[in-house]
Amino acid sequence: IKAVLRIVEDVLPKDLKALADDAKAKLGSGVVAFITVADGKASLVVGVTLLIVKFTAYFITESTAIYSDAVESIANVLGSAVAFYALTVAHRPADKDHPWGHGKIEFLSAGFEGGLILLAAVFILIRTVEALWTGQLLREQALSFGLLLLVLAMVVNGVVGFMLLRTGRKRGSMTLEADGKHLLSDV
Repeated sequence: IKAVLRIVEDVLPKDLKALADDAKAKLGSGVVAFITVADGKASLVVGVTLLIVKFTAYFITESTAIYSDAVESIANVLGSAVAFYALTVAHRPADKDHPWGHGKIEFLSAGFEGGLILLAAVFILIRTVEALWTGQLLREQALSFGLLLLVLAMVVNGVVGFMLLRTGRKRGSMTLEADGKHLLSDV
């Protein structure tokens, strides 16, 4: 988890407080910007962690059902990364090139996340047909542990999904709402 946090920290803007202070000074919404960016960061960290947990469960069990959940987690992580970026851009103050602000990027982020879900569905369908065609067997002795990992992931997805949905509605962030709904669809 520490390695994941270091990777995520390398991708994030170096000074989230400066971003929030700049937005507060120019828009009067620094607290909102900081909260939504922090939620985006939390979603990304949780997504990467659950991706690792789900692929671990798949490699232990070789279950096609667990594989489908793990692949969909890739969409979660990519969606969260784009959502996080969109949130950092959306809360920038208006400038010469964007006189009404940067908030429209949230529409693109929400659409991108929807596209990722469709793409994940295609990969899951291909893998399912392949498993049915070849008659792939499970590692039954490891199934209980794999399912335990998935239940843990489901609970975490539910909690983070509700948190993002609530914050998105409260702050008027379509990006956080889309990310929250996506996570809740996994539950």
